[in-house]
Amino acid sequence: MSTHIKFHVGDIPCLEFTPTSPSKSTILLYHGWASNIENYNFFGSLVASWGYRVIIPELPYHGERGELNYFDDTVLEDYFWEVVLQGIQEVGVIASEISTTQDQIGIVGHSCGGFIAAGAFSNFSRIAPAVVINGSCAWTTFEDLYREKKGIDPMCPRKRLLVETHDPVSHLKNMKSKALLMLHGKDDTTIPIDSQRHFMSVMPNKYAGNLELVEYAGVNHQITIGMLQKCKEWFDNHLSGAIY
Repeated sequence: MSTHIKFHVGDIPCLEFTPTSPSKSTILLYHGWASNIENYNFFGSLVASWGYRVIIPELPYHGERGELNYFDDTVLEDYFWEVVLQGIQEVGVIASEISTTQDQIGIVGHSCGGFIAAGAFSNFSRIAPAVVINGSCAWTTFEDLYREKKGIDPMCPRKRLLVETHDPVSHLKNMKSKALLMLHGKDDTTIPIDSQRHFMSVMPNKYAGNLELVEYAGVNHQITIGMLQKCKEWFDNHLSGAIY
C-alpha cells in the first residue's frame, strides 16, 4: 500500500507516492511519449509498494503542460528531442528540490521516458541506478536507424550536434561504478532494440556486473510483469540512500 499527493516543482506537475513503511530511497519514474503522470498511477503505486518513495514528473508538452498531435510524424520529428533534452535538464532541478542530501536517486523510464532516464543517468552523478525500458542509450544510432527506416533526410547538422553532445554514448566515463539495466522487447516496432544492442557493443567490459541488457522475445513496446520483477531486483540490489 502507498499514499500519493500531487505537487509542483516550478511549473512541473509531479505525483509523489510514499510507502507506508519507511522509504528505502527515492526513485524518479518517467512516463512515455503521448502519456501523462495520471496514467502512471499504478506503476508509481507498485514501485512504492517495493519500499521506495516515487516521484513521477510530467514531461514537457504533456498533461497539464500542453498537448501535441503526438502521432504525426512531423510533430514527432520536431518535438521529440526537445522533450527529451528539456526533460533531462529538469531532472537536475527536481532532484535538488526533492532531496537536500547528495544521496543517489534511482531513475526508471519507459519509451521517451527511457531516453530521459538514460540521459539523466549519464549526465548527473547522483542519478543512479537506472532502468531503461523500451528506450535507447545510443541516441544518434537510434536516430540514424529511424530516419533510414522512414526514408527521410538525415538530421540537420545543428540538431545532430545537440543530440550527440548529450548522447549517453558520449558520456561513457560518467557511468563508472553506476548500475544501468536495459529491458527491451525483441519485437519492439516503436523503439527497435538495435540501438540498445549497439550501446552494449561499445561499452567497455569493465562495466560488467553493473550493466545488463535483457531482451524479451515476443514482446513489442510494452511493459511486462517480467520487466517489473527485474526492475525491482535491480533497485533492491543497487539503490540505497537516506531514509525519508
